Amino acid sequence: METEEKPTLDLGAIDFTPDWAKRDAGVSVGHVRPERESSDRGDARDGARKQFGDRKVFDRRQQPGGAGRRQFQPAERPKPLDAEIKILPETKALGTIIRKLQQDFHAYKLKDLAYFFLDNPGSVLLKVTPRAAEGAAARVFHQCKACGFATTGEDELVEHLLSAHLADYYDVKEVDREPPKGNFSCVAKCGLSGVLLGPPNIHEFNATVREMIRTRYPNMTEDQYRARIEMVRDPEAIEEWRKSAVKKTVFVAKGSGEGAAELTREQAEAEFRRNIMPSLLDTPKNLMITAEAALKSPVKPLVWAVRDALEAERRAPYNMCFALRGAFHHRKLKFFRANDARGPEFVTSADLKEFDTAHAIPELAKLATYIADHPCSPRVDLVTDKETEKHLVWLVSTGHVVAFTNGVYSAVEKFPKYGPQWQKRKSAAPVPAPAPEESAAPVDAAPVAQEEDKKEESKDETPAQLA
Repeated sequence: METEEKPTLDLGAIDFTPDWAKRDAGVSVGHVRPERESSDRGDARDGARKQFGDRKVFDRRQQPGGAGRRQFQPAERPKPLDAEIKILPETKALGTIIRKLQQDFHAYKLKDLAYFFLDNPGSVLLKVTPRAAEGAAARVFHQCKACGFATTGEDELVEHLLSAHLADYYDVKEVDREPPKGNFSCVAKCGLSGVLLGPPNIHEFNATVREMIRTRYPNMTEDQYRARIEMVRDPEAIEEWRKSAVKKTVFVAKGSGEGAAELTREQAEAEFRRNIMPSLLDTPKNLMITAEAALKSPVKPLVWAVRDALEAERRAPYNMCFALRGAFHHRKLKFFRANDARGPEFVTSADLKEFDTAHAIPELAKLATYIADHPCSPRVDLVTDKETEKHLVWLVSTGHVVAFTNGVYSAVEKFPKYGPQWQKRKSAAPVPAPAPEESAAPVDAAPVAQEEDKKEESKDETPAQLA
């Protein structure tokens, strides 16, 4: 049944971008995809779609190796890391969700919340504990404390810190300087880009070569790049370089104020290594890393192990549900199951309790009685004016009526009703009794009513509404 209710909590709009990543304006976290196949026939897909957004498909074609299953070559996949991987909600993301739930009185399906975390890699925290192979030591990880980047090689981590975080501590400026003086017999030229690098006998030449490799050709070694350098003895080329060398790139420590020392890149890197880098290096026994950072690791066995763990958890989110259940219990949120003891599990901030209609004002009693007699009633069937809207809001906020996020309302009981099978059926119109002179035998209206009920039931339980 189509409803007009819009859930209060828009989880799809929450930005879980960590603080360190918010410096890049283009970084954002994708939306969730809780629209999935489920054995719970009481789960209305339309409500989940409104609440959480469109589905994102976990596609193996995006994995290392490129192609889909049929084109996948076993040789392309390294042996996954032998490690125990525990899947948890990321702390800041969890805090954001808990605050949203505490401000809302709707009942949220626990499994939908679990999928919300799983489909946003930045909001999934992984605890990776490598296992030691027989007769060998366990794999050791080196991790960046600033962004969570992890690798097994310390040199790789140092390179990451210099390329990704030097700019966090130094401002880069371009200043004017006097044209280089002296007589130069030749000038080096990049054989790949045609850029003039300068005479090979000046002090800045080696630094210029390394900067070209870092910014333009990171996949080349220094020896490979130097093999592509050409020496040009044309006086016009030498003069062209001399004119272009009036600009110089310098590094200044952030927050140092005017008059601060202007450093070359090599000087800035040396200072960064000495004073800042030690505080950013970590060698943890158990690697705590977001799924987003783990999937970007250069350690391919770790990437594959994480992909396998996430894929298994997406099929059945037991670990995430277990972690969320404990966190929500700790923050005094309430749980219940719908329909029966094995029905879908929901969480809400409302303290649910049955409504005493015998001691309530007639308007509230009438509305509560109607909801009890018509489980899963949509808002359009309940709200006829502003007064009934106020009554409905009061019943929900005080925990006397369960408001589900798909826009329907049910009475509070041990197992509140949820799903299309509880939607109100139109009662069959009574069949008028025939006049005595027209019929000698009475007409039984029960088969007609049963047939109408079957037709109405088939309308309510269309595949688009079933979970």
